[in-house]
Order: sequence, then C-alpha cells, then structure tokens
Amino acid sequence: MASAGLPLKKNDDLPPTPTTAAHPETAPLTYPSSSASGRDSADSESSESVEPHPTLDDERTAKAASIGIGYASNTHGGGPSKRVSSPLNPTTRSSSTGSGSAPPTPLPFQTGQPIPRSTTTSSTLYQRNTFHAPMSPTDGMLSPSSRTPSMLFPAQDGPYPSHLRESTLGYGSGNNRGSMVLYHLSDTSSPTPRSTTASAYLSEKDEGQLLPPRVVGHGTRDSMMSTTSSFDSDSKYSAAFGGGDGTMRSRGQLVPYMFDPEADVEDAEDDTDMLHDPVGPGKYRKRTYTNTFPWRGLANFSTLSLLIGGLLCLFIFYPVYESITNAPQLNLISNNTHVNATGQAPKFFSMPSLIDDETPESAKTRTGMDGEDYVLVFSDEFNTDGRSFYPGDDPWWEAVDLWYGVTADLEWYDPRQITTRDGHLVITIDSISNGQAGVTPGSSSPFTAADNYGLQYRSGMLQSWNKFCFSSGYIEVAVSLPGPNSNTKGYWPGAWTMGNLGRPGYSATTDGMWPYTYDSCDVGTYPNQTNPDKQTPAAALHTDAGRDKYNFELSWLPGQRLSACSCPNSDHPGPIVDGKYRGRGAPEIDIFEAEIDKDTQVGQVISQSAQFAPFNADYNFLNATTDEFQIFNTAKTRMNSYKGSAIQQAVSSVSKVADDGFQGSGARKVVYGFEYWANPSNRDEGFISWLSDGVQDTRMGAKAMAADVAGGSGVSARLIPEEPMSIVLNCGLSVNWQTPDESTMTFPGEMLFDYVRVYQRKGHENYGCDPKDYPTAQYIQDHLDQYSNPNKTVWEYAKPINSAYHGGCT
Repeated sequence: MASAGLPLKKNDDLPPTPTTAAHPETAPLTYPSSSASGRDSADSESSESVEPHPTLDDERTAKAASIGIGYASNTHGGGPSKRVSSPLNPTTRSSSTGSGSAPPTPLPFQTGQPIPRSTTTSSTLYQRNTFHAPMSPTDGMLSPSSRTPSMLFPAQDGPYPSHLRESTLGYGSGNNRGSMVLYHLSDTSSPTPRSTTASAYLSEKDEGQLLPPRVVGHGTRDSMMSTTSSFDSDSKYSAAFGGGDGTMRSRGQLVPYMFDPEADVEDAEDDTDMLHDPVGPGKYRKRTYTNTFPWRGLANFSTLSLLIGGLLCLFIFYPVYESITNAPQLNLISNNTHVNATGQAPKFFSMPSLIDDETPESAKTRTGMDGEDYVLVFSDEFNTDGRSFYPGDDPWWEAVDLWYGVTADLEWYDPRQITTRDGHLVITIDSISNGQAGVTPGSSSPFTAADNYGLQYRSGMLQSWNKFCFSSGYIEVAVSLPGPNSNTKGYWPGAWTMGNLGRPGYSATTDGMWPYTYDSCDVGTYPNQTNPDKQTPAAALHTDAGRDKYNFELSWLPGQRLSACSCPNSDHPGPIVDGKYRGRGAPEIDIFEAEIDKDTQVGQVISQSAQFAPFNADYNFLNATTDEFQIFNTAKTRMNSYKGSAIQQAVSSVSKVADDGFQGSGARKVVYGFEYWANPSNRDEGFISWLSDGVQDTRMGAKAMAADVAGGSGVSARLIPEEPMSIVLNCGLSVNWQTPDESTMTFPGEMLFDYVRVYQRKGHENYGCDPKDYPTAQYIQDHLDQYSNPNKTVWEYAKPINSAYHGGCT
C-alpha cells in the first residue's frame, strides 16, 4: 500500500522540533543506498544519496518557498527527502544524502506529544508531512508488516474528514506518495483546448472549452491512475484530459484521480469539478455563467413536453379526432357496408333484414295479452317512398295480379295499385266511374272495364306468402280505412293470415286445404263430412243454420286433402308422427275485416275471426266459459251472428270502429291485431286473442273447438292453427260481403298502413315458411304450377288416398 496521506496541521499549532526521539516508535530511519525500483542501479554500491530531479523538485521548492509553504518531495524507492523552511513553516527537516545520514526529525504525533488546537485564524495554509520507510525490495512499497501505529493518524480533528486521512491504494503499487483515489465530475463539452496558458484558460473557461487548472510552480500536470508513474507525472487530471491525445473529457463524466493535499490544496480552484470546492471541505462550488437563463433546463423540459405531447396526440387525441371526423364512414363499416376512402358506399346485394331499421326501439318488445314477454321478429315501417311490389321486387312482399274468384270479387287486383308514400303502405282502389287522372298519386284512373278484364273496380292485394311466415305470436297493424267516414258501405278492407300451404287467390292450392286445421282420422276428413254411405251423420245432412244455396247442408268441402288418414307414401308434405302423417291444412285467422254494421246500418264495424274445418253441428262453438270464449267490453264488442256456412265455420266477434279512422275523417292509424299460441305438445292450452284500437276485445280458447261427438257432427277437436302463417293485406269489394253503395264511397279510395309488426314469445321464436315440424317448401316446389297459376281452380294432382274413407290403402 502507498504511504498514508497525513493530515495537514496549521503551522502555528506545531510545537518546536525536538532534537531527540521522544518515542520508542521513532527509531532513526536509514535509507538504502540504492533505489528499490532499480532506477539508479548503476550507483547501487554507493553510499551517496540519490539527488532529486534537478528541475521539477527545484521548481516546486522554489515556488513553495516564494509563497511561504514548506514543501516535501517524495521519490520512488527511498530517495532523498528534503524540506524547505519558509516564513509560514519554521519547522524544517534536514535532507538525507546517504545511508549513514541522520534520520529525519520526528513529527509531534510521533513523539507522543499532544498537538494543541489552533486558536488563531491568521494562518490558513497547511503543511504536509511525508514519511519514508524501508521499502520491500520486491514491490518498492511499504509492506503491511512494516506499518506501525506511528504511521497511522491519531484520532484528532483536522481540516480533512477522517476518511481522507489515509490512502486506501492497494499494496503492490510502485508509488509511495501520500495519496488516495478520488473522483471528480468533468465540466467540459469542448473536444480540444484552444490555449494552454493560465491567462488564456481563465478567459476561455466560461466558454465551455476548459483546460486542466494550473499547478503551483508548474504547468498542467498529466496524470494516469497508475502504480508506476512518478510524482512528476502524477496528478488528478488524466492523460485523456488535455493530455497526450489532446482531447477533453465529455461534460458530466466521473474522472478518477490521486488526491495529493500538497499539490491539490494549494492548487488553483478546480474548474473541471462541478460538485466540490477544494478550498473548503464540505463546501460546494458556486457556478457563474455568462448567461444565467437555464437554457439546458428549458431544452430538457421542452423535449419532455414534446415527447409527452406526441404520445398523447398519437394514442388519445388522434384516435378521438379520427373517430369523430370519420363517424359516418365508420358506422357504415360497422354495419358491414363496403365504403371507399371518401365514405361512398356502393350498392351491393345484401340479405334484407327481417326487422326494419326504422322500427323504434320502444316497439321491439312488448308484454302479451297472456302476460308473457314478446320480442319483435319482423317489421316493416314502409318509410321508403316509391317501393314496388311486382313479383321479385321486394324480399318480403308481393302484389298479386289476379281476380279473386272464390269470393266473386268485383275488383281486379293489380300490382300498380300498391306503393309506399309518406311513410305508409298505400293500397288504392279505383272505379271506372272516376274519369279524372291524378286525383291521388296511386290512382290508375281513368280506365274502362275493357281495360280491366271486364271488371268495374281495380285494387290491390299484398301477400307475404312463401316469403315470411310465423308460427304462434302476435301480429299488429296500424291502418286507416278507405271512405269518407264510418258510414261508408261497400269496401272490403282486410288484414289477415293464412297457412302457407294455401296461396290466397290461387284456388287450386286451397282446394281441400282451406280452412282445415285438423289432425284426426275420422269423418271430419271426409267429403261433405259424411260417411261413405252418404246417410250419416245426421248433423251433416241438414242444418237450420245453413243456407239455401247450399241446400242447408252442413258442408260442401271436398274433404281434407292432406289428412292424418293419408296412406303411406302419399303425395304429402309430412311429417310422419307416431307412424302416420300429420294432418295439414291452410287455416285462416283474420286481424280484421271491415264492413257496415249490418244490425243497425249505421257506423262501421270490424269482424275479427278464425275459420275452421271441419264443422260443428249448426256451426256452434262452445262459449259457456271464459276458457272457451270471452268478450271483454260488451259496449264495444259483441259476438258475430255469422257462425259459418257450408264452406267454413267461424269463431268471430264484431267491434265498433272509431269515426276518425277513415280516409275522409281524420285518417287516424288505428291499431288492430291478434295474439295466438299453439302448442302441439299440449293443444288444450292454445288460444287466440284479438284487439282493436289497441285494446283487447275477444279471446277464444282451444276448448271452443273441442270434439263434437255425442249428437253432433262426429268430428274431433279442431286445433288452434299450428301451420306457418303468411300475411295478407288487401282492399276488395264483393256482394258476398256487402252490397256496395257508391254514394257512400270515395274513388279513388286509399287504405293506409303505417306499419306491420310481428312478435313472438321470448325464447319461443319460430318464424319462416318451412319449419321442420310443418314443412312446406318441397311440397310447393313439387307442385309449383298449382301455386303459380291463379286460373287453376282445382288441385290437378292425385290426392292421397284416405285410408279411413276407402277402408284401407289398397
């Protein structure tokens, strides 16, 4: 280890140098005649001392003497040590010039004498005492075993902290100077110095291009923290700092150096150390700048602000801006619409939605008349003007082009009579009596009977047949009726549903299908509901409730074409349940049909009914209990006196229509609808409920059409319709409905639908025209000619053999 760097004491406090050793540890020290380092090996046998460097030591000594500082030099390998007296340092030591020279005078703490604390402030300089000890011939350093307590610093106060009083440089070093390794912080940003003189340096130090500070009595000292460098080349400024390569340290780097109190305390203030002021221990440098504005801090703050601002813009502000400015385009994309960079959306074919986008959110759910929760499964708000309903023009609707002959109508149904306008579906009914064109936008007048297939009136029928169907649920329409007021007489406006196996207006498809809703194999499936002998049952042969044109016979129906009695492998759509075909038909449930009140001939009423086949005796249905039949408001609603005829049995009621629900008296859109439930697993829980003007009027239960066996027609229970039901909207005229009185009518007349909405029980949604339990698609496809030609009035294919009626299938 290098000899310890001893603390400096103020010269005033040092006692006179004793002439004899007063302490046993201060035995005379002798110096070897040769350098341990081998530098003066040529004089190894000489007893003469090695002279110090004639130039560097002289310069240091002279400089120190000129300012009154005692200077002690060190040499490697036990060279001479001399001390120069000065006014501030009266204590002197004689130089050693040979192996027999007297030992150096011991310092006070070596003699064990107390060292008094200074009480004066005039002396501010410190002396440094240097000791020489015998050096190991191998490493030229003070060995650990040769260290004595006298070579360590006593516990005393001094101008330096205790941790700076002894060097910690490792053993084996070739330098026995009293030094220690410290670090300073480089304070330059200039790559090279421009000047090497002190005056130039002082003038340049504020410009950021700083040189190492001066050394007392010498120029700038080169340094490297080495174990072989001499004192003359050893300082706290490294060679890379203004040294051999002429470069400067970067600002802010830590630079290791040897701390030498003799040179460093008396050296010029360290301009390269931004942290400490070596003049006073524990003090810090007060920096001065030519410009006190904190440009570097401002630059740092600005850079951080830019980075943070950039990140905020990139990850927050920009996405928000893009979301707001491109909202229309993004909405199109979210709706799976292809758009280009400018937001333009080309028109592509896409699957239409069952629920109209224009339907209000509040209308997408409801609580049923049965207390169940219902959800919307289909809606059409008709808010797009100018829609066409010719075949193929609309995904859900088609306007027919035919004469509705089964009811001997007086109009021709023409697709041109149906369109949309001002948020409504408009069905226009015209007469040849109107010779003025353009009275209403939907009118096709004027025309003659010859232009209209020999018929006097022209109107429209819209169907969802084979496009949209539903099985159980609630259907609601909002509509205003044609005519000047509620006393109009002649129109036959209606909204109704029919099983998809029958197509309204195509008589061949309803032959033996309408209005059957029957799944039993008995007399109810037979033609005219009579046994093969044509003599029984008696109820089928005559009914007082019948009509003269039907010979007062109960039924003129041809028998159920697709019955449960059908033989295997029949032309039957199925399905097969428990080894037999399920009975199929085309039942009908009416939302409403409007007419003059036939009992009073004043005011308008609507008929709300369900049609069934086969029939009860005298068309009577059960209505003794509320489970069978119930009317909720007898002031508004009554049971319909019409119960049926030889072609249908009806369970029906009639209700008054509000006066402002007509074309000429306010055209208020009155809400009509029905709700029904059919459960093939428990058919007794089925029901149908009707409402008008938004209020429930009538309810019939499945028990109303229970079996009519004892003394009746011999038929089993008719079912609440389980078939998929299509929707029909139309406005016709027929003397079979009522005799038209044009004096009470308006032409062109308009029937306006605000919307059509269909709901089903939540969790029991079942819509579509080809459900697996009641398939229709393949059967329709196999007989498409019957479903495509309204001029065919009877079914032209072989009907399935009725095993019960024919006594078997062979």
